[in-house]
Amino acid sequence: MSKPVRNHSSRTIQSVFVLLLLSLFACLSTFLVTIGAQIYRHSVESAEENSNSRIMTAVVRSAIWAEDGGHVEIERFEELGVTALTIVNEYDGEKYYKRLYCALDPDPLDGEPRRYLWESFSSEETEFKADSGESLCELNGFEPSIEGDTLKVDLESAGGSKSTIRIALRTGGALK
Repeated sequence: MSKPVRNHSSRTIQSVFVLLLLSLFACLSTFLVTIGAQIYRHSVESAEENSNSRIMTAVVRSAIWAEDGGHVEIERFEELGVTALTIVNEYDGEKYYKRLYCALDPDPLDGEPRRYLWESFSSEETEFKADSGESLCELNGFEPSIEGDTLKVDLESAGGSKSTIRIALRTGGALK
């Protein structure tokens, strides 16, 4: 009679051991999936931040290189809280202004105000308005300055990373 009890006892121990192993496997699998998801999320955020940083610097460089034949100046619109990098060109006797500046989005989709890098192109007769351009990318800071014949632009991305661009103004004149 003691044999069936022992057999039943050893099967119970085996069952409990298998159940513990399966539970351990389930817990470790869940842990690994969670860690993997966090690493993936961090990688995506890092890639997005890097991409935004490259975009914001490329936009500024491209705008200057494309319009390097004009006069480059820094305009401050105190009433709007905007400092603009302005390239002045003359076509058919009329002056046109291409401006790069950082301003708030006047009509955010999610209701939360964000700052963007804007580009505006207007004639001399048109009054400058901060929302009259096209928003290019999200940006926290944009501070242009001219040092001799070199343009320096300090940028701060939405994620907080900072970049400095230095561009030699080749053909155009720089105005302070």
